[in-house]
Amino acid sequence: MRSRSRLNTFFRSLRVRLTIWNTLVVLIAVVVALLSVREGLRYYLLFETDAVLNDEAKELLLAIERWHPDREQIIGEMQRKADSHVDRDWHIRWLSEDHTETLWSSPNAPAIPLSRLARTVQGQRVWVSNIHRSVERRLDEKPKLPRYYVRVGATTAFIDNDVNRLTRVLAPVGLGILLLAPIGGYLLSERAIAPLQQIISATERLRPGRLNERLTVRGVGDELDQLATKINQFLDQIADHLRQHRDFVANAAHELRSPLTAVQSSVEVTLERHRTVEEYEELLYSVADECRHLGTLVNQLLQLAESESNEAPRLRQPVRLDEIVGKAVEMFEPVADERGVQLAVVSGDQAVVLGDRQQLRQVVTNLIDNAIKFTPAGGRVTVNLERDRALRTATLTIADTGIGIAPDELPRIFERFYQVDKARARIGAPRGNGLGLSICRAILAAHHGTIDVSSELGRGTTFRISLPTTSPENGG
Repeated sequence: MRSRSRLNTFFRSLRVRLTIWNTLVVLIAVVVALLSVREGLRYYLLFETDAVLNDEAKELLLAIERWHPDREQIIGEMQRKADSHVDRDWHIRWLSEDHTETLWSSPNAPAIPLSRLARTVQGQRVWVSNIHRSVERRLDEKPKLPRYYVRVGATTAFIDNDVNRLTRVLAPVGLGILLLAPIGGYLLSERAIAPLQQIISATERLRPGRLNERLTVRGVGDELDQLATKINQFLDQIADHLRQHRDFVANAAHELRSPLTAVQSSVEVTLERHRTVEEYEELLYSVADECRHLGTLVNQLLQLAESESNEAPRLRQPVRLDEIVGKAVEMFEPVADERGVQLAVVSGDQAVVLGDRQQLRQVVTNLIDNAIKFTPAGGRVTVNLERDRALRTATLTIADTGIGIAPDELPRIFERFYQVDKARARIGAPRGNGLGLSICRAILAAHHGTIDVSSELGRGTTFRISLPTTSPENGG
């Protein structure tokens, strides 16, 4: 049973299939080549035979023209011509002007007419049968000369003999090629599949906890090199994803553990001795605050997981982005006034996008909130919404004159749980959990949009959002 399974596996292998296909292709090519050579030789011999017979017919017509009306002289010339080619079984027939009377024929001339007319070219007729071939020509129109016909023919047995002789020579050659084809095909397939076998061996060594293995790229640029490059790129993505996953789990555990530890410590300290009612109330307020923080964190984690699932927004409907921006600015104006920050709208083009209103509102409010939060008193936050009708995109720019972000920290601000701690501490902003910008990027990606940032330390930060627009009439 095991040997049968191995045999089935062997015949299903790519190596064997390539060998079979190679053998079939060689078989077809050899058969076609042999038949082409064989029939090509036959056609060439027939063509040459017709040419020779045509020349002999023209010579006999010239003899008739020269010696007419000396019939004996003409017949003697025809007899001499037939006798000189008796080894080739040539035959000659002299026909009358009306093509009905035979004036003379050699003893071996076949009965007329022959089986069929092969072709007629410029007064030349070629008659054929199973074993004979004849070329017939007519005397050109001359004064006082009948327009006689002369037919010169030969047997085609020598053509068949030559073709058969060539076939006997080529048959062993073709047979040898067919015998060598499977061996050559197997060796070629072995050589072609060797890099693929290396790829299989390398992938077998891969483990979830050990993704540093990479496939060898030979540098020849063929399809197997392209496959190895794509697999290596995919392994890089998997390794990066696992790293981010480990970091995410560790950071999430840290963020969840901190408030839980604070709650546990507060409760344990309170329970060490009897407390007053006011102290118990203070503890309950503290526990409730930490629970709210935990609830917010859990909700953000769930939203981030949902946003990064590469699925389309839940509610795909036309949304007025300019209305969302306007309401967000209106909501944050009292906050900006309280902090001494000027909040201004430069432009607010009407723009309709397709997506989820609540998620898009969350992105806009998060970015405006961050801009105000990290802008000192006396600074300015500028909101600008522009629509490009040619590109069918809407671009929202939120720029502040705040503390900015250091160049080495700028590439990491969209990472989950990453926080620019020094910047927050410097202006006394409340500490977050580092998920806001990650959620914004995930939401925009689900809406087929993009977000990028530019910043200069001490001079401010600018966020740019780009979203595809739609027409309000088509409803998406």
